[in-house]
Amino acid sequence: MAAVMEKAQHRDGWLGAEFDRAALYWDFSLAHLAAIDELMERLAGDGRPFHEITRRDFSHPALDRDLAAVLARIKNGPGILILRGFPVDRYTPEEMQTVYWGIGTHFGHGCSQSADGDYLGHVTNVEKASRGYTTARELSLHTDSAEIVGLLCVRDAKEGGMSLYANSLKVHEIIAREHPEYLEVLERGFHCDRRGEEALGDDAVTPYRVPVFSEQDGILSTRFVRGVIDRGAVALGEDLSALEKEALDFFDEVARRDEVRLELTLRPSEASFINNYELLHARTAFVDHDEPAKKRLLYRLWLEGEPPRPMRKEVHLYQNRSGRMGVDPQPGRGPR
Repeated sequence: MAAVMEKAQHRDGWLGAEFDRAALYWDFSLAHLAAIDELMERLAGDGRPFHEITRRDFSHPALDRDLAAVLARIKNGPGILILRGFPVDRYTPEEMQTVYWGIGTHFGHGCSQSADGDYLGHVTNVEKASRGYTTARELSLHTDSAEIVGLLCVRDAKEGGMSLYANSLKVHEIIAREHPEYLEVLERGFHCDRRGEEALGDDAVTPYRVPVFSEQDGILSTRFVRGVIDRGAVALGEDLSALEKEALDFFDEVARRDEVRLELTLRPSEASFINNYELLHARTAFVDHDEPAKKRLLYRLWLEGEPPRPMRKEVHLYQNRSGRMGVDPQPGRGPR
């Protein structure tokens, strides 16, 4: 994989309006599905939770080479690929967690997504939700806390729930061309609220500034969640300066431009995998089905590359004791 990372340097971004949608999809073949069935039979009765399954456990000659090529396209290509044909109708939702995790092991090391130790996020609408992905509301363009982010659609919404993407390399290029004075502000970064997910004894707001744009070993990375920036300033009692607000507002405006963003709707059995630090993602609001068994449900994976993407340590909101990306599980808390 070292060669994969080396090739990823000095890449150009893309505009959604010019995106080659024909190159967006990759389909599981009958041979791939048969291999998954064989692996699931082998794992039946194993007793381990899905997040303890390793790459070796989900290795198969009919899968390995093709999934390595998929990973190369995610890292070296446009940074997004939609895998179609996951057997969501063949397996129970619980079994699909194992299938999805197993495929994910070919792309990286799975990370916990919260202090509760959620290794496979359930993107669905729940009461008294504490995180945006567990609501039905619109989510603005942002990045997550791991190198590769996967979303598998198990059930779609009654209405809405479209996925939006914007290439942050292109956003950087446009800002550098139209308002270069904002780059210094965005590269300096902001103190960010940790949303109550920090380890015991850690600050609730990052004591360091998290850069929106940063470069390491010739690789440009983007880390952007407007909400945690704004809440961090409020928590510290330090208003953002006029220039900082202008820079953040312009970042938002560029990413949302019609020609910049890419829109698509994930259907059941389809999963998107994105190069998170080179792509922003969002979701439109949705209307759910009344029946609980039909409610919109997507499974989310956070994956750290092996080896990890070269990045400045300040990019990470959580300075995890494990040394991993994501959010370390904390004592006394458990999966939701």
